[in-house]
Amino acid sequence: MDATPTTRNGLRPMRFLVACGAVMTLTACAGGIDGTGAQTDTRSAGTTTTMTDTAAGGRSLSAPDALSPLGEPTTDPVESDGYPGTGEPALLTDVRVAGQETFDRVVLEFADQVPGYRVQYVEPPITADGSGRTVEIPGEAYLQITAQPASGVDLSGDQPRPTYDGPARIDPPYGEVITEAVRTGDFEGVLTWTVGLEEQLPYGVVTLQDPPRLVVDVRHQADGGDGGSGEGIEPVGPGATDDVSADGSGEPVLVTDVRLGAHDGFDRIVFEVAGEGEAGWQAGYVQDPTAQGSGEPIDVAGDATLEITLTNVALPGDAPEGVQPWDQQERLAIRDGQVIEELIVDGLFEGRYAFYAGLTGQLPFAVERFEDPQRIVVDVQTERPEDVVLSETCTSPAGFSVGYPSDWAVNSGETVPSCSRFAPANFNVPEATGARIAATAFSIEPVAFDRVTQERPGEMSREQLTVDGRDAVRIERETQDGLYPAGTPITSYAIPLEDGESGPRTLVADTVGLPAFDYQRNVAVLDAQVESLDLDAEPEG
Repeated sequence: MDATPTTRNGLRPMRFLVACGAVMTLTACAGGIDGTGAQTDTRSAGTTTTMTDTAAGGRSLSAPDALSPLGEPTTDPVESDGYPGTGEPALLTDVRVAGQETFDRVVLEFADQVPGYRVQYVEPPITADGSGRTVEIPGEAYLQITAQPASGVDLSGDQPRPTYDGPARIDPPYGEVITEAVRTGDFEGVLTWTVGLEEQLPYGVVTLQDPPRLVVDVRHQADGGDGGSGEGIEPVGPGATDDVSADGSGEPVLVTDVRLGAHDGFDRIVFEVAGEGEAGWQAGYVQDPTAQGSGEPIDVAGDATLEITLTNVALPGDAPEGVQPWDQQERLAIRDGQVIEELIVDGLFEGRYAFYAGLTGQLPFAVERFEDPQRIVVDVQTERPEDVVLSETCTSPAGFSVGYPSDWAVNSGETVPSCSRFAPANFNVPEATGARIAATAFSIEPVAFDRVTQERPGEMSREQLTVDGRDAVRIERETQDGLYPAGTPITSYAIPLEDGESGPRTLVADTVGLPAFDYQRNVAVLDAQVESLDLDAEPEG
């Protein structure tokens, strides 16, 4: 399922790379015994910072130190003895939220004592104490922390005196499973904070002194996060590099949030929308990203660019009452991203909201829609597919046999010789056309090997190798002109064969990186197929 503030498959909230120069250390989740920072500045919602000098006298930006989670992990309600407590309200002075290596932590700090408390999972809708209004919190599960008697305002004097003047909504630095912590109540001595989570996970609760604190640690894994057998968050699909799309329907929807997160084995982008209709999407790799409308080129970091366009999207000005449109950013990034270097926002144009993800390479991705709230989730995997298994074999009338995956189709031989075109789905080879239909292709060309392997414009790499005892060449290049668009990647093999009746012959095998194909997967299949070649096979029949 999904995975930044909203899914049991693990959405983590987006964290921006903030340019701080060299003036402060982000130790909000490392400093102090509670692991969220002892002296914090919480004036800016969603961040907490601590000023820390280095040994050399300068200052640097550093990740949190590793800590161990506190408390006995459980998903059942946890409350203090004698809850709710009695007496004067405990005065809240600070709230800190931050991620650690194996858990995320929430700390409520009080002036003199820790009040009675109850921590439990609750079902949406989340409502504010007193008013009863619905409070929107991103997440798939909701952990509520109630302290009583407690308040963030001292009412003992002639005038109310706020003791907690920090933000009412906190987005955790380094957060892995906590999407946001939100104050949902400070009414008649009952103080409530509700924590949005990507999924319902075990948590532990402890109290600490000097100063008095209530600490809640949410594990990153269902086994408690201590290295057991928890499976953690999974991607929404197996992934491929082919273009994918889905149609929107109904009334246009409003984009309300965009979040990025890094997980074990993949990075995730989540687009949250609101409305009665459904958003559609188009996603695929592009070589030259351009802006909608103007056609101006867009500079995107990385070695590959994944274009993601949401369709059936309404303008922010058409937002229904009570729905807050997303506060659009020009560039988003993940602090611990593995493959996503940045997400560039092109903008909304005629119902299409375009984004460009700069990646470390053209990697498999998957897209899925989730509900309550509606989210479009894009997972980009950090690794290419596992080794190709060729469990089927066919023999060409030209005198060679080759393996192919069991879930792939092979041509029948009606238009071109059989056992020469392969693809992961059924296909027909049309007559008299140069259209590329198959993922991989093998053909016997009546051309000398030296001529086939002459260097051509756009060549990027060349490898000398041996195939079934014969010298061969593997070439990677990008087209400059001709049948395919300029810049199209092609991986090809050339293998010399014995001369035929009409002269020299060369076996050519290749795959082409057209948008309709999963080029990286097809290259892996082609490499395995060439290794499987038997160039002395007897033709069947």
